[in-house]
Amino acid sequence: MQKTYNPKDIEPKWQKFWLNEKIYKYELDEKRPAYAIDTPPPFTSGTLHLGHVLSHTWIDIIARYKRMRGYNVLFPQGFDNHGLPTELKVEKEFGISKDEPEKFLKKCIEWTWEAIEAMRNQFIQIGYSADWDLEYHTMDEEYKALVQKSLLEFYKKGMLYQDKHPVYWCPRCRTSLAKAEVGYVEEDGYLYYIKLPIAGEDDYIPIATTRPELMPACVAVFVHPDDERYKDKVGKKVNLPIFEREVPIIADKDVDPSFGTGAVYNCTYGDEQDVVWQKRYKLPVIITINEDGTLNENAGKYKGLTSEEARDAIAKDLEELGLLYQKKKVHHRVLRHTERSSCKAPIELLPKKQWFIKVKDFTEDIVKVAEQINWYPEDMFLRLKDWAESMDWDWVISRQRVFGTPIPFWVCKECGHIVPAKEEDLPVDPRFDKPPVERCPKCGGELEGAKDVLDCWVDSSISPLAITKWKRDEEWFKINFPTALRPQGHEIIRTWAFYTIFRSYVLTGQKPWHDIMINGMVAGPDGRKMSKSLGNVITPEEVIPKYGADAVRIWTALAPPGEDHPFKWETVDYNYRFLQKLWNVFRFAERHIKDFDYEKHKEIELEPLDRWILSRLHRLIKFATEEMDSYRFNLFTRELMTFIWHEVADDYIEMIKYRLYGDDEESKLKAKVALHELLYNILLLLAPLAPHITEELYQEVFKHKVGAKSIHLLEWPAYREERVDEEAERLGEFASEVIGAMRRYKNSHGLSLNAKLKHVAIYTLDSYEVLKQIEKDIAGTMNIEKLEVIKGEPDLEERILEIKPNFKLVGPKYGKLVPKISAYLKENAESVAKALKESGKVEFEVEGGKVELGKEEIVIRKAVFSEGEEVKTAVVGDAVILFFS
Repeated sequence: MQKTYNPKDIEPKWQKFWLNEKIYKYELDEKRPAYAIDTPPPFTSGTLHLGHVLSHTWIDIIARYKRMRGYNVLFPQGFDNHGLPTELKVEKEFGISKDEPEKFLKKCIEWTWEAIEAMRNQFIQIGYSADWDLEYHTMDEEYKALVQKSLLEFYKKGMLYQDKHPVYWCPRCRTSLAKAEVGYVEEDGYLYYIKLPIAGEDDYIPIATTRPELMPACVAVFVHPDDERYKDKVGKKVNLPIFEREVPIIADKDVDPSFGTGAVYNCTYGDEQDVVWQKRYKLPVIITINEDGTLNENAGKYKGLTSEEARDAIAKDLEELGLLYQKKKVHHRVLRHTERSSCKAPIELLPKKQWFIKVKDFTEDIVKVAEQINWYPEDMFLRLKDWAESMDWDWVISRQRVFGTPIPFWVCKECGHIVPAKEEDLPVDPRFDKPPVERCPKCGGELEGAKDVLDCWVDSSISPLAITKWKRDEEWFKINFPTALRPQGHEIIRTWAFYTIFRSYVLTGQKPWHDIMINGMVAGPDGRKMSKSLGNVITPEEVIPKYGADAVRIWTALAPPGEDHPFKWETVDYNYRFLQKLWNVFRFAERHIKDFDYEKHKEIELEPLDRWILSRLHRLIKFATEEMDSYRFNLFTRELMTFIWHEVADDYIEMIKYRLYGDDEESKLKAKVALHELLYNILLLLAPLAPHITEELYQEVFKHKVGAKSIHLLEWPAYREERVDEEAERLGEFASEVIGAMRRYKNSHGLSLNAKLKHVAIYTLDSYEVLKQIEKDIAGTMNIEKLEVIKGEPDLEERILEIKPNFKLVGPKYGKLVPKISAYLKENAESVAKALKESGKVEFEVEGGKVELGKEEIVIRKAVFSEGEEVKTAVVGDAVILFFS
């Protein structure tokens, strides 16, 4: 083996091997339990970010684990192709207009294939074990046909219709947007306080608004029903200034009495709440804003002004009428075109004729189906339930864009009758294709193809049906549906999870998955959401070339379930050093176990320290299995790393070196049995987390004996209860403590760890029998020429000489202070030692530098033995160790 582990050499080698050998190839098999994963298809932006790396590594960990548990894992990977960012790229970077739809679509598809290729390669670089022969794309003809077929089913059930509805509209990009493409931006503005006269009375109701330019679209004023200030005004009407219209004053519980004056005007449409109130009370709709963001004829004399210009003009006119009585500077949230775009234009809500799927009447059913699914973590179910119960209107599925799945319907220009495509013709594009009948079957009118395309969530929310071949392969569907797992982020529970459950229930009568695993988002190193504007974005290209994929994968595995997880360079660096430590363990062990016949000797009775480490191993196997079955990786990963680094590498390996290099052949044989079993099972435990290094070590040390082509075709380690030995664990832990104290003694006296100690005596009362069982191991490990274990207490007169800090002092100032800190500790050794013994902690200052000592500090003692010989001592539990000169 090479001296150090180099991921740059090793990782690409095994990635190529896995692909060429089709290690992860899926084949239908009814003999093994099915485990289908409904993987999230990322939008084809052309690059993966660390959020993708985290979520998809989690998915890969589960896929690898389930294969090792004997499941037949269906693990495809898809790509969500349609979306506004691609359209904007084609328009701006390639200069192709949407007015040339066929040319425009061709370029969108061409660019998307380039993005898919780049992202697929990045998936491969993180060790992603999908079966790439099953890769799917939402722009594929087959996939679009399936989406359209599902819509025909909804139409047959009377659940699909057309109606006018407000959409998020970007005046700058001239397109509708999905909710996922807009976001709130904090910025400075003004809150305008306006008096609205009560009709027929010498009175008024005060409102506060950030958008006076919407006054021409005002259709009502709302107050909270419990607000004593306005109870006498509910039911009356307001006479709108400037526009001379009367609108009602209505009480509604959604009003926030603490905002502004506690009274708000409802304009169609200023925000989502306006939409809710308009539909709830069937209020009139007055649209005053054009698609380009200017005001229209309904704004009267303000027609043609931009929203910002109209805001200033109307505010000025209200002030002249004596109705604008305060203008207060505020820092507030403004809805803008934020996601996947550098546009940042303010968003307007404009009513457009849209296609809908009825969902509001099914929310109770959706919640009941969701309750049948196992949620990990459990509390994430409440997010879906809250969203379902707060819905105010049906699902708007259409978008006024070009690159998307076409809506498979034609509409009569005369009577509005909807004519669906024929199922055998799917996929269709009514923008270019002829209708299935020449004239409207209802009135004989002319038919016009739907010009809109579908929201991306309509595509992706049939992913479990797509990967299980719904309506295409009955046997495949029967075995794999419902799928075993949906992994996804918490931020899309209300979209992807909700709509997938809904559509699966309507189309199949079943839940889409048995389990749903929710991951959090990735934050920057500073703990804040990653953002270019904050300068805290870290890309996979910055991390993987430096540390390798396995170190990054372990970082993802340390993320707690459902919670946001900050990226920290120091964590990845620690993981990298951990992998080097693992490499060093195997590099040492290779010569001892590579050609060792484990099967021949595996039932031999082992020595106490061998039983100790294997007992700890099998406890870890049991814990790891329980955690992995519950889709929790963080605690098990941390436990496994600690076990390998400290108990295996620092303790056990050091304790058996003398046996492996010694002359006692039986003891050597037992050490090899334990070492073989230990390291083989460690590789299996680590394989789902760090697939590259475990493959390399398996191929180097075990393959010629085990035979499997890849470690990733082996079984998960089996928990053996007979290996659990509490007494051996007590022995091992005590041996570790005693040897640790002896190591500290050597270190404090400038001795190498393998330096010979001529004479050591350990006096003890309660631990005598324990120490006698590990006496040989202590002497062998610490290279002690003469070790005595004596039952009793030594007759000592001891004096504390010095306290030696057992930590590194960081920073240039502390470096200069080290001699002064040492002098202080020599001068005050007795009092410091006493304080350490009593409280376990001491703090003091030296020239303004704060020093903190903990209970692990080394107390250097000088003692006089009863026979007059000077010795140094250490204490472990009730055992007193005497180091003779």
